[in-house]
Amino acid sequence: MTKDKNLSVINYDDLQSKTMDWLRFPLMIAVCFIHVHQQVLIDMHPSVAAHSIFFLITQILARLAVPLFFIISGYYFFYNKNSQECIFNKEIYILKLKKRIRTLLIPYLFWNFVVLCIYFAGYLFVRHTWMSPIQVLSAFCYYKGTNATIAFQFWFIRDLMIVCIISPILYFLLKKGKLLTLLLLLVLWMSPLELFPFSKVAVFFFSLGAFFSINGRNIIKDIARLPKYPLYLLTGVFMIADLLLNEQPATTVHVVTNNIYVHNVFILLGIATVLSIISECFRVGKLKNVNKQLANASFFLFAVHPLPLSQILNKLPAMVLSHNDFTFFIIYLLSVPLIAVISVWVYNFLKKRFPKFTAIITGGR
Repeated sequence: MTKDKNLSVINYDDLQSKTMDWLRFPLMIAVCFIHVHQQVLIDMHPSVAAHSIFFLITQILARLAVPLFFIISGYYFFYNKNSQECIFNKEIYILKLKKRIRTLLIPYLFWNFVVLCIYFAGYLFVRHTWMSPIQVLSAFCYYKGTNATIAFQFWFIRDLMIVCIISPILYFLLKKGKLLTLLLLLVLWMSPLELFPFSKVAVFFFSLGAFFSINGRNIIKDIARLPKYPLYLLTGVFMIADLLLNEQPATTVHVVTNNIYVHNVFILLGIATVLSIISECFRVGKLKNVNKQLANASFFLFAVHPLPLSQILNKLPAMVLSHNDFTFFIIYLLSVPLIAVISVWVYNFLKKRFPKFTAIITGGR
């Protein structure tokens, strides 16, 4: 606990817990914005201004979500709520992996199998080209040689499971090497090198969260030491630079490629800014409680959003509405909240009617 001029005492552990819990649902909304059917929207030929806003949201701001999820996962993997000291040994490691069979592996297998069945139904009724036995097996890992699973968003869960498995190595390096290890992983993440058969994002940001937990540090407390307004200003500058350097004419779907270094600096600054703003809102009372219902529904939204979002809520309106900036934004900005509302309703219905089944497919959430 730390004294503050506005509040007599700040409980940073509680503040950090509330901040990270509150962020779960908004970050999942950001992931949904990344997964809108970009080609459908690009085919509507938006103006340069409309496309710039689209790019800013989808490829810059929303890209903060996945690193933040890995940071939160890394922090809580090593977190010991009963002690500030991180205790990590063989017994604890095995217990954590057993827990993640329920929270990660079983939902991972279930949802990839569901999408595989959808493909199979397409083969039976629409006569799509079926997959070879090897491709069927690859559906659960690296589908058809890509870096995604057949339920493509579950690459995140696959890579999260991998870094959990190698966590003893990360623990040793972060415990002994501390900031040096983190610096080396940062350089690797910033570089064009690909040394792992899984994402560098997973390794670095999981390790970043783990670093705080392993070394008994509080993320929110350390960020609170940064000068607030210079941080916000610098984040804004790099956000604009990222947009100006990377935004291209609205002709093809693309991601940030022109200056990945500026983009990555924005990601680091943006993460600190998001955590600073949300924790500050809790500290001064603008945010009071975490909506547990929305937070718990986040995984279900993660699992179900791509198909209806890209194939129904983006494609169908684009086929029947005239193509102009107004309809472009209607389809883009309303489709994500709509799928979020539907997903939360379905999740709550399933949780009420089939609680055991829902717990299994969402990892007990």
